[in-house]
Amino acid sequence: MHISLTKDTVTPELARLLRESKRPKSIYAAGAKAVQVELIRHLQTLQSRGNQKGWPSRKFFAGGPDSVRKKVGLADLSDTGATITIADPRFVHRIEGGTVTPKRAGSLAIPLTAEAYAMSGKGTLRQVAKDLVLIKTKNGSFLARPSKAKGKSPLRFLFMLLKSVTHKPHPQEMPDKSKLTATAQEAMLKAAKLLVAK
Repeated sequence: MHISLTKDTVTPELARLLRESKRPKSIYAAGAKAVQVELIRHLQTLQSRGNQKGWPSRKFFAGGPDSVRKKVGLADLSDTGATITIADPRFVHRIEGGTVTPKRAGSLAIPLTAEAYAMSGKGTLRQVAKDLVLIKTKNGSFLARPSKAKGKSPLRFLFMLLKSVTHKPHPQEMPDKSKLTATAQEAMLKAAKLLVAK
């Protein structure tokens, strides 16, 4: 996703200050930083909702070493504009939806319980759950964990194995571009007034 700040998206007063400034790049940088901060805040808000099933959050949007937060950045900055991007395919997929297929394994392991959901964010299943066994039934293939507790089912089904999963789009989770533009213009105007006053 890209947010662009150019002379076509600024107010007449800001356009005048950009023309008068000796360093318009600094003004665009101020607007870009404000947009970057707002995008990160937006992603953190999405994350704070938690999992739809009430399972522990894996911090999809704003946590972990490959977090979207770390991929929100300034893609381009010049005297005529700036571009801020969320350079993460997970976010695009969340907004646009689509089909997911396995990249390395033969199937996707879809968690069926909170325990499985927590496991699936900590490395490969072979690393974190070596005791899982493959069970094939008329309803599909599953990964299960043998239960040692007396009086309970001998197996706990943790994951369902599927060849693909199709996610619905969530366009309502896009950040509001008009609000981002207003935020950027406010930061740019403040920076422009300081620069032109010098």
